[in-house]
Amino acid sequence: MKIPTTASPLAADPAPCAGGPHAHVPAAMISDYAAGLLPPGLSLLVASHFTSCPCCRAKAARFEALGGALLAEADPVAPAPRCLEAALARIEAAERAEPCFDADGWPLPRPLCRRLERPIRELAFAAVAPGLEASRLDGFPGECVTIRRAAAGAPLRGPGESGGATGLLLSGTALAAAMTFGPGDCLAGLADVPRAAETVPCLCLMVDSAA
Repeated sequence: MKIPTTASPLAADPAPCAGGPHAHVPAAMISDYAAGLLPPGLSLLVASHFTSCPCCRAKAARFEALGGALLAEADPVAPAPRCLEAALARIEAAERAEPCFDADGWPLPRPLCRRLERPIRELAFAAVAPGLEASRLDGFPGECVTIRRAAAGAPLRGPGESGGATGLLLSGTALAAAMTFGPGDCLAGLADVPRAAETVPCLCLMVDSAA
């Protein structure tokens, strides 16, 4: 059951939580996550964002409560495959909000740590554009899910790549659309290609569901 929602193009919350990201996951995506409708790659990105964003976790809880109230009055249907596993993963992500670190000291959200199961330096990176490398993660049919390393000043998207991809900044600082993004920020609906700041490199999780 999909609950209709609206979201701004940049998914920026007008009243961000103190200490959390300022660029949030679009409300419609949070609604789909709460309803179990997101594909695995976007679900991983949303769960990873939740670990540092109490605002979006609260929104998901409200959507889940509303969905539960509606489902209580609906006709019963068979559960989706692996729905229990997905629900338990969301609960664990909410309960273990603090970041973990891989062997190189990168601060990573716990859902992403569990998915990678190895340090960033052991991933196979390939050049996408000057200053930009990407490592594609397996196990996401129909989606292109990558970890991206961008040198200072380099773009986070390569030539010809979809502008509809959604990103989550893991470390560093990125710039786009006259906005500055930091770790935990969601990069969604941006008209401009985000770039790493001129002084620091970036690490980013990028999901393209149109792949």
